[in-house]
Amino acid sequence: MVQIGRRLYLDHLERFGLRPEPIGVVIASRDGSGRVVFEAPVLLPTEQFLELDLLRPRAHGRSRSRR
Repeated sequence: MVQIGRRLYLDHLERFGLRPEPIGVVIASRDGSGRVVFEAPVLLPTEQFLELDLLRPRAHGRSRSRR
């Protein structure tokens, strides 16, 4: 799910830049479709919300912690 959400977020950045900044993405667990959201969503039972913090590429510090 995070991989799908990250792809949606990065596609949004390529098209629209940083403004307005979304709060996350909503992904339908049934088929993997999704959308970028800018306010707290009302979810269907088959949807999941991923916050923006989970979708941003991680800093360099992550690779150091695995050594």
